[in-house]
Amino acid sequence: MRIERIELFQIRMPIKFIFKTSQTSVNYRETIVVKAADELGYIGYGEVVAFNEPFYTRETLKESKNFLINRVLPNTVHQEIQHPFDIHKKHDLTYPMAVAGLENALTDLYARRRRQSIMDVVFDEETRNTIYAGIVLGDLDIPVLMQQIDSYRQEGYVRFKIKIKPEDGLSKLRAIREKHPDIQLLADANRSYGFKQIHELKRLDGLDLLCIEEPLAAPDFAAYRKLQEEIKTPVCLDESIQIVDDLKRAVQFQACKVVNIKVGRVGGLYYARQMIELCREHGIYYWIGSMIESGVSKILHVHLASLKDAYIPGDLSQSRRYFVKDIIRPEITVEKGMIEVPKGYGLGVEIDESSLNEFTVDHIQTGDGERQ
Repeated sequence: MRIERIELFQIRMPIKFIFKTSQTSVNYRETIVVKAADELGYIGYGEVVAFNEPFYTRETLKESKNFLINRVLPNTVHQEIQHPFDIHKKHDLTYPMAVAGLENALTDLYARRRRQSIMDVVFDEETRNTIYAGIVLGDLDIPVLMQQIDSYRQEGYVRFKIKIKPEDGLSKLRAIREKHPDIQLLADANRSYGFKQIHELKRLDGLDLLCIEEPLAAPDFAAYRKLQEEIKTPVCLDESIQIVDDLKRAVQFQACKVVNIKVGRVGGLYYARQMIELCREHGIYYWIGSMIESGVSKILHVHLASLKDAYIPGDLSQSRRYFVKDIIRPEITVEKGMIEVPKGYGLGVEIDESSLNEFTVDHIQTGDGERQ
């Protein structure tokens, strides 16, 4: 296929509430939606999910945008591409979220052109038609946490991830577990515990957590191995796993039992597939995370979460949880705790161009003899 045009839509979507972690708080989400078109008129979409500040990974949205404009797009527009994954031969993972955004758009385009689902293109295996939804609750006071868990349980949610920090993480999780002994519960520390606080982490062992995500402030695989030897709760790595070699080293060190895979963080579906295969080979559980993203990226994670051996329900909730409206149609909805996996070509959803334009704060087009 020949790529004739690529557009970048830098969007700013207000969030319905302030989302807090131990590292930051956000009340809007700014990302870049990538739109790619081929010579036959087929179109595909992807999303660059870097944040404005480097609190999650080092890559920022500004860096992603500059890399796409100056390096990636000139080597892609008006070029013949046999397969979307071929772009990884040209670009390293200095800016993985930028590369992932373009790769996702090209894969969506490629799948639509071939009249296939995106999962048929990436994985040759059976998947689920529906997946369990999961809720992430930020760094909230205990009464607010309890109120929200009660509310979301009534909607059918069964899996809850709680953002914690050393000051009150134990008391929050204990309070939740005492009131809700049957829910699937995990904790995300966002690297807020020092290695000398292992005794605090060991106190979480009696709470029947699915895992504890990224607990250590200093991400060192040898330290994580020592931690996993000390605690019964499975350690889950997220942002510590940036590239496939990171996962290989984590396996070598026996640093974790679980991995959270996010397509943008790892550089695209090409690398996400490699990581999933590596997890399967070495008996590491994997599940699919999310990053407060628009439906373009989130629906891709819904597809990945439909793999039958995913460990737990991902960080995947309905569009209206975060945004008054999304930019995909149909939006992601939750019925009795379940999300339906789209069955159409590509991502299986369409883009609401009016909403996309409404949220756009900058638009760049390359190709068709035009750059704005």
